[in-house]
Amino acid sequence: MPTSLNHTPALRRKGKVIVVGGGIMGASAAWHLSKAGAAVTLIERAPNCLTTATASSFGWVGASASTPSENQAAFAERLKALEEFVSIERELGPLPIAARGALLWGSTDDETAAMITEHRAAGTRMERLAQSQIAEKEPMIANPPSLAAWAPGDFALEPTAFARQLLAGAQVAGAYVRQGTVEAIKAAGNRITGVVVEGQTLPADTVVLANGYSSRSLALTVGVDLPIYESPAVLLRFGTEADGLRHLICAHEMEVRPSLGGGLVSAADYPENGETGLPALAALTGQAIAHLFGIAAAPSLLSINAAQRPMTANGRPLCGYVGKIEGLYALIAHPGVILAPLLGRLCAEAVLSA
Repeated sequence: MPTSLNHTPALRRKGKVIVVGGGIMGASAAWHLSKAGAAVTLIERAPNCLTTATASSFGWVGASASTPSENQAAFAERLKALEEFVSIERELGPLPIAARGALLWGSTDDETAAMITEHRAAGTRMERLAQSQIAEKEPMIANPPSLAAWAPGDFALEPTAFARQLLAGAQVAGAYVRQGTVEAIKAAGNRITGVVVEGQTLPADTVVLANGYSSRSLALTVGVDLPIYESPAVLLRFGTEADGLRHLICAHEMEVRPSLGGGLVSAADYPENGETGLPALAALTGQAIAHLFGIAAAPSLLSINAAQRPMTANGRPLCGYVGKIEGLYALIAHPGVILAPLLGRLCAEAVLSA
């Protein structure tokens, strides 16, 4: 389960809650808090920004997105988090899903078979597909491998649209959304009293920091040092020349999926030579897609965006009250899209518990 940092006071006042950050974490917290009866104001700095962690997320939701042996506790936590999406869809309607089901394969059949065995042992629903079955499921693939893993429960959604869906649900439940930049947190003694937004103080009994790595500088305004750091990632969007892909594909060190609006989305590691390496990365990714689909030319590049993902020092979600000042709550985790529904609910339960 997610862990808190330092103490958790025995008594919470339900009063006013300010959620900082309108990405997937903040939207989830605002929705869960609002529908549970809290008076919520969510403050977001830049709606529709393409360089936030949420906007630059690949959006893969599923157990096969990670390997159980890498971190068994984290893997079990993600399995639990996946259960939350069913209730969200029941309450808020269809999710912005771009593809259902994932095909994965390694560099050899033995590597793929080992992956399938490991996931099955960990409780993941994963099937073996032969070459003819792969071709039937995904005709776009030019030269299907002789063995692939099929994860039917995995899906890809558009993270920004999902955050907006949660945020709209929060507003229906009574949350107020305000645009602005939070400059500092205010406290009196050992108690949070509010935040400063562009020179104006807004009162609050609880402040939920859900704005990724920017949470660190805000927490420092009241002397709390959050154990988080940044890790860059890249999201690429390509045109409709390769339309027809049906599922998530993870192979040849590449992740690619269809976009809900047409075209393709791919995730990649940040180049070692930094921003100057982005054009070369885009070209290589386009060539890899063309090779995978057996098309003559790479699809047109629509956008390439690099963003900093917030990571915790111990790899576990930071989901709890932090520091020695009552009323300061941090909500930071990776992968945010998978964990946000669960952590948002746990946040609401903690804040509203008496």
